[in-house]
Amino acid sequence: MLLTIQTFALAGSNPLLKYTFDGNTVQGNTVKDIAGKNDGTINGGAKQINNAIEFDGKDGYIVTPALEARIAGKVGFTVIGRFKTNQVPNGPLWMWGDNAKPSSSSAAEGPVGWRTTTKLFAAGFYNNGHFYADAKKDYADNNWHVIAQVGDTAKGYLYVDGDLISETTAGYVYAANPYLLIGARTKNSGSEIDDTEYFKGAIDMILVYTSTLSKDEIMQISKEALSVSPSKSLVAFWGQIKSR
Repeated sequence: MLLTIQTFALAGSNPLLKYTFDGNTVQGNTVKDIAGKNDGTINGGAKQINNAIEFDGKDGYIVTPALEARIAGKVGFTVIGRFKTNQVPNGPLWMWGDNAKPSSSSAAEGPVGWRTTTKLFAAGFYNNGHFYADAKKDYADNNWHVIAQVGDTAKGYLYVDGDLISETTAGYVYAANPYLLIGARTKNSGSEIDDTEYFKGAIDMILVYTSTLSKDEIMQISKEALSVSPSKSLVAFWGQIKSR
């Protein structure tokens, strides 16, 4: 049997970062970026279980290197992740900041998670104030959901399982490359989404694009991601491993 790996062409431009958390893409406290050179670092009580990362809600998180994204409002961005949890209130799935440690950034924005007042899911954005692309559900049903946070230079969008849920005002605060913290807030910024410091639940995919993917592209990625059980390999799926 000969195994050959072919590149799987996800919708949209090539991602800046792709974490699948499958198999040997997690080695020790390092998460391999299978799209490039932006390997992440696992901290605290976050652990790989069944091709996903389980976050303990206490001190577990993943930090990326400083990414060439969201800088000075010059380009749009898209972050896509797949998660499940049964807990609300909860910490953010991810959040941008200018410091690699939780609750330590001076410039922090873009938390995705649950608002304190409504207990419902939302994508946060900042433009001289906090804005929210709100959902009408909390999605804390212990099922897998694919979330996309999309920002152009003026608008921010929230997609859930491929569907556009809502939009709001968006902006940019970074003059230099920011970090993306997964499973933790970068700052208690005043946003309702980052009142809780750490996320409790599981995440099994993170994609970062330096472009605003279209609705059709996000739908395609979401369908593909939801069709694969976390117990199976997303690397194998996206790599289209063929035996012959």
